[in-house]
Amino acid sequence: MAILNEEIISNYKDFVAFIEDLRARLGRSLWFRGAGKQTYELTPTLYRHRYTVNVEDFMKLEESLLQRFQQRSIPFTVRDMKDPWEWLFFMQHYGVPTRLLDWTESPLTALFFAVTSSPHELDASQAYSFSHDAALWVLSPDDWNRKSVDLASFPGRVLSTNDSNLNAYIPVGDCSLMKDFPLAIYGSHNSQRIVAQRGVFVVFGKDKNPMEKIYVDNDFPQDCLYKIVFEKNDLPALLDAIRKNGITDSVMFPDLDGLAREIRREFKFGE
Repeated sequence: MAILNEEIISNYKDFVAFIEDLRARLGRSLWFRGAGKQTYELTPTLYRHRYTVNVEDFMKLEESLLQRFQQRSIPFTVRDMKDPWEWLFFMQHYGVPTRLLDWTESPLTALFFAVTSSPHELDASQAYSFSHDAALWVLSPDDWNRKSVDLASFPGRVLSTNDSNLNAYIPVGDCSLMKDFPLAIYGSHNSQRIVAQRGVFVVFGKDKNPMEKIYVDNDFPQDCLYKIVFEKNDLPALLDAIRKNGITDSVMFPDLDGLAREIRREFKFGE
């Protein structure tokens, strides 16, 4: 049984040093995901549906969501979608529930989302006050996939959607052939936001449990998943540090919405 490593980090400098040390020690690429509350689990939105239980019903639900989105998005799409994977990434971008879980190749992007999505408000002195601890997850995608694919011939790597190891995970596919565990995959960079945020994905299989439980219960390689916790009292200083280091709303969201959000935050209108 793997043990989930959890670190409490209090400031920006220690965070950067921890990530650099971890990269040097593990000697491989890492992915990151920020969470506004440290209690949030690594579960995709489709598998959070309250009234669906078994995987067959989840796949039917995914098919229904995909069909409805395809039918009603026609007036708003400007390019053809070549396969179901492209539709799935497109749905994820706009917040339609899928089996995808967003990650990023950038630790600072994940830190931005961990801090800015944590519930907060401006107090009487115009200082940010946070009500919950935040978290940032670190994943070794190669090691994770080596266990999830579970083939002697598979060396461990991030999968592309044309990889045969992903055939059983294809949307509207035969779920009886799908494996249990999530897989780390590269997706279509179908928006400026995904490019700016260096977005990557994990697609879930039959096992509906969060990734951290899958990791602990199924003897995944030790150290292929880490959890970093940022206590709520440290979040204001972290927010100030990432802003001073150029990680801002307009960088993460390179459009007018991101610019407007950044201006609101800069002039203390809250967010």
